[in-house]
Amino acid sequence: MGNFKKLGIILTSTAFSLGVLSPVAHASASLNNEPAGKIEIQVASKETKVTKEELIKKLRTLFPNEFNFLTDKDFQIESGHYYPEDKTIRYELNFDKVVDGKNIYGNFSFRGDSLELESFHYRPADKTGALFPAKYSKDEAQKIAQDFLKKFTNASNYQLQEDNFGYDYYMSIPLSEPTTYSFEYQPTQNGVPISDQSIVISVLGNGVVDSMYRGLYPTGKATFDGLEQKKSETDIQKQIRDHLAVELRYFIDYNYATDEREVKLVYMPVSSFYGVHALTGQWQTLNGFSTQAPKAQAIEKLTTQPLTPRKGNLTLEEAEALAKSFLKVDSDKAKLTIDMVNERENGIGETIYTVDYSYTYGNIGTGSSLDINKTTGEIIQFYDLRNEFIKTNEFAAAITKEAALTKAIDYLKEWAPSYVHQYAKTMESYSFDEYSKYHQFIFPRVVNGITVTGDEINIGIGTDGSLRILTINHQNIQDWPSASKLITPEVAKETFSEALKTKLHYVKQANEDKQHYDLVYGPTYDGVLFNQLDATTGKWLKSIKPESNTPLISHPTAADELNYLLHQKVLEVKDPANFNADKVVTKGEAIKIIIKSMTYNYYNYDMSQEEEKQSFPNIDSKHPLYSIVEQAVGMGILEPTDNFKVEDALTRQELAEWFIRALQLEEAAQYNDIYKLDFKDASTIQPPYAGYVALVNAMGLLEAQENNFNATGKVTYAELAVSTIRLAHKIYEKEVNRFY
Repeated sequence: MGNFKKLGIILTSTAFSLGVLSPVAHASASLNNEPAGKIEIQVASKETKVTKEELIKKLRTLFPNEFNFLTDKDFQIESGHYYPEDKTIRYELNFDKVVDGKNIYGNFSFRGDSLELESFHYRPADKTGALFPAKYSKDEAQKIAQDFLKKFTNASNYQLQEDNFGYDYYMSIPLSEPTTYSFEYQPTQNGVPISDQSIVISVLGNGVVDSMYRGLYPTGKATFDGLEQKKSETDIQKQIRDHLAVELRYFIDYNYATDEREVKLVYMPVSSFYGVHALTGQWQTLNGFSTQAPKAQAIEKLTTQPLTPRKGNLTLEEAEALAKSFLKVDSDKAKLTIDMVNERENGIGETIYTVDYSYTYGNIGTGSSLDINKTTGEIIQFYDLRNEFIKTNEFAAAITKEAALTKAIDYLKEWAPSYVHQYAKTMESYSFDEYSKYHQFIFPRVVNGITVTGDEINIGIGTDGSLRILTINHQNIQDWPSASKLITPEVAKETFSEALKTKLHYVKQANEDKQHYDLVYGPTYDGVLFNQLDATTGKWLKSIKPESNTPLISHPTAADELNYLLHQKVLEVKDPANFNADKVVTKGEAIKIIIKSMTYNYYNYDMSQEEEKQSFPNIDSKHPLYSIVEQAVGMGILEPTDNFKVEDALTRQELAEWFIRALQLEEAAQYNDIYKLDFKDASTIQPPYAGYVALVNAMGLLEAQENNFNATGKVTYAELAVSTIRLAHKIYEKEVNRFY
């Protein structure tokens, strides 16, 4: 993750606070580092009709046995809110309580007059049974989720969905966190899944349902295509193969676990269609169905020559002034408040001013943020909130798609000119938002004459010609792969053709007001939607992976632990079947395994936001273990010394010291003269390690064999795997908070 530097804060007024009317909204953020979020519009408490007692009654009906330890006084209610795209009011019910020294909390969101449960998240007091080895398997957890699903209307029509996107959503989490299983269910009509609706249920490894999220709601007014007149799957597949075309693209593969970006050259089918209508055979596009077959588009740059940046080296004060001017609104419509201006570094090394701002109008408030590139003085992230309270006659002079495209390019030249020459004009990703009335364009970057996937400008233009959305997802990449040695487009096309299958589902067109669902065949390639082919190797970029619980490593006493660490990506082994777990582990490998098991994003730890640190002379910033070692130092597990001997074998007494430091018990361990060691080989324990050894033995982390601790004995991978799992349980039990 990028460093976050609060180098300066400007508060032009008191913090925006109107009690129950305070803003909770943040608009879409920069794709460089921050995901988009929904905008919530708060409703004054006097305008809501639902009481706290009604919400509690609804909760206890849905969960008759789960929350009996709570009284009505333990719950808090928040004022209602709604979303711009959905005016149905939601109500929040929360609790946060300490029970037997453990903090527990829950959040529940209810929707509409009938108070349907839309989402909830619950943190129980005890999650011990969810730690490895989890009390419930995934199959058992699925049965629990299926039973929970029965709480909802028409639950029998919901179908468990298998992931066919081929994305690896895995992100490393500490082993002290509970095992969690997630299941997605989609409603069906005529036995066919409805693609834009789902319920996601999460079950802890101890059998507790800890969260649920419900997406779009089925409506009784909706109509669906019948199955009687659908074309055969064979005919549709032939149609797709007959018109199949592939494009060469740069693909930026972003690893959310490591925050690393890797650029690959890939072949992909032309991206202007998403399926084929099962009744008419028309091509499904972003803007409805078309009789025109998909084809690759020629690349046309937004401008042929680089443009001069707006202003170099913008100051904090200038950024605030720019934001005030850009966001201004007539005072009789609303009041603009600049809440804060922060200077930070984003994930690609750019220095950004983030301006937090808010509007108040009537008894309602809403807020968001604006991002400005300090170096160029250009706006790179913006979502216009003014449309929520300034209503204009959108249709009096609604501009056309073509006019909106011209406006979009003009706005880019005005507010972000230095980026424009690197991006291309395209209509394949054009869409029109029917609810908010704006045209949306996605302009892809072009490098070496090749379109880039994962580096785009997203811009929205209102039908009145105003700028509604601007997000520039510019990636700072120096080395782009050469296109000199690739498989041919003909070979790629044949590979896609042979791997083609189709999946039937119901789709509601985004630009249609009517509640009708069309029956569509969606293409999959090698079992994955939107798959890509590595243009260098000819192998699929994505794949449906088998469940990662198959034992791969054999060992008489530590097989379960070793395989768990392997599947959690804590242990890295190239050839698991032939891995010798009784091999001695080096200090470098050991500290890597321990830090990976204890932390999130362990390799992105930054010791200082102001300067680079080096704790060991032999571990500089170019060393592969640099980030890991520095994080271990920051967590107090390692102490800076003359050298960290990466290749040396780790001894049991050294591991004992690391574990006790990880548990924040080093102060107690340092009083080594108060510990009486009764091991037969106690004399072999070096005095500085005596307290650490006594504690790990007493806590069961490292145990003696036949009353011999073997302090100077070398630690094996098997021994480290077992003891690391035990350490994770102790971290959870003692609620140690030292992880990043």
